[in-house]
Amino acid sequence: MPLYVLLGHDAADSTEQRATSRPEHVERLKKLDAQGQLKIAGPCPIVHGEPAMSGSVIIAEFASLEEAQSWAQADPYLRDGVYTHTDVKPFIQALPAS
Repeated sequence: MPLYVLLGHDAADSTEQRATSRPEHVERLKKLDAQGQLKIAGPCPIVHGEPAMSGSVIIAEFASLEEAQSWAQADPYLRDGVYTHTDVKPFIQALPAS
């Protein structure tokens, strides 16, 4: 399956809501991982060691761009206002070689 990068962009002052929504967000990622689709996922801190985040990066396999977009639109972080929006783009892994 092709890879897609999902870039979630945090709203200002979303740290508290991020913590509240995190368990459901992580559960969805664990399901992708269990299905062998998740390659990498994690938050982007504004400053390392600080709790405030600027967003998140997810790289995962989906059957199509539409499927990746649909999965991203159902994210609790987007629903709950942690993310202002999510960019979904096709991704080609160049390195390390798989």
